[in-house]
Amino acid sequence: MTSLPVIIIGVNPFALEVASIFQKNEVVIYGFLDDDPKKKDTQIGEIPVLGSTEDESYWGLIGKNCGVFVALENPTERKKMIETIMEDRQVKPVNAIHPSAIIADVKNLAYGVYVGAGAIIQPEAKLADHCMVGAGVIVETGAQIEEYVQIGAGSVIGKECKLDTNCFIGIQSTLVGSIKIGKGATVGAGSVVIEPVPASKRVFGNPAKLL
Repeated sequence: MTSLPVIIIGVNPFALEVASIFQKNEVVIYGFLDDDPKKKDTQIGEIPVLGSTEDESYWGLIGKNCGVFVALENPTERKKMIETIMEDRQVKPVNAIHPSAIIADVKNLAYGVYVGAGAIIQPEAKLADHCMVGAGVIVETGAQIEEYVQIGAGSVIGKECKLDTNCFIGIQSTLVGSIKIGKGATVGAGSVVIEPVPASKRVFGNPAKLL
């Protein structure tokens, strides 16, 4: 987590979950930024929507006086915004980790990582930059999670599994053993995956089959 105040980019249900985590960790939230002009000057709870990412008076605080977390729900938009921040502000987003999460070794976490309530990250498991690990997820020993991976709530990632960049694991899914989920692949909700999933492919079911 961070000792600096934080700006959250995005106003949506995921952003509210992120805000709750920061509040539980006693991190000051400076406010939200959202590019929808209708949301400007509104409040979410007691937290103000300051303006858009085009407002230099707030954008300029990122990396200087504030940390930042990108809580956009669309994966493509989220990645683009993160890349813009790193290029323009020369800073990486901070982590948002629920205090009830159990993480065997925080040194194996990178930047911009979201870890929801009750998640368990076992020893030797590694999470690369900008991963999203939902509530109640179990990442077992030695699993390797690459950049921009999203893991839905209640899923189990088996020992020494490898999840490549940008892949998506739906809620309540189980990945058995040391299989690999390829870059940009999608695992449908509730699936049980017992075989490798090729890059950019979609699987669903128990056992999971290619769609």
